[in-house]
Amino acid sequence: MEQIEQPKTIKELKARILRKKIERYWRIIFPIFFVIIIWAFSATSGESSQASSSAFANMFGISNALARKLAHFILFAGLGYSISSFLKGLNVSQFPTLTTTIYTTVFAVAYAAIDEVHQLTIAGRNGSVTDVLIDSLAGFAGVLAYIAIFCYVRRYRFKQALQN
Repeated sequence: MEQIEQPKTIKELKARILRKKIERYWRIIFPIFFVIIIWAFSATSGESSQASSSAFANMFGISNALARKLAHFILFAGLGYSISSFLKGLNVSQFPTLTTTIYTTVFAVAYAAIDEVHQLTIAGRNGSVTDVLIDSLAGFAGVLAYIAIFCYVRRYRFKQALQN
C-alpha cells in the first residue's frame, strides 16, 4: 500500500485540511446544476418543450414520446448520481451506505413529484404520475450507477496498489 506523507509544518497541515474540505464540498455543484436544469426544462411552455423534444427525437430517429421519457430518465439519473456522490463525500465511511441510497432515492422521488406539480402551472404542460415513476426509477438508477462505478474504481485502485 502507498504511504501517505505526513505534513512537516503547520502550514502544510492547514493546506491539507483545506484541500480535504474543498474535495468534500465541491460535489454540491452537480446536484444544484441538475436541479436547475430540470426546473428550467419544466418551466418552458408546452410549444417550446414540444419543439425541443421533436428536434432531439429527429436527431436520433426515435419517437417524440420516447425522447421525452429518455430526457426525464437521463436528467434524473444524473441527479441521483450527483446526489449520491455529494452525500458520500460528506460521509467518512469507506463505501456508499444504505442511508445514502435511501436519502438520494427519497430526494429523487420528492423532486420528481415537485417537478410534475410545477409543470401543471406552465401553459401547455401537464403533470404525469408516469413521469414521477420514471424520474424516481431514474434517480435510483443513478444511485446504482454511482455505487457500481465507485466499487469498480476502488477495486482498480486496490489492484494498482498491489502491483506497485
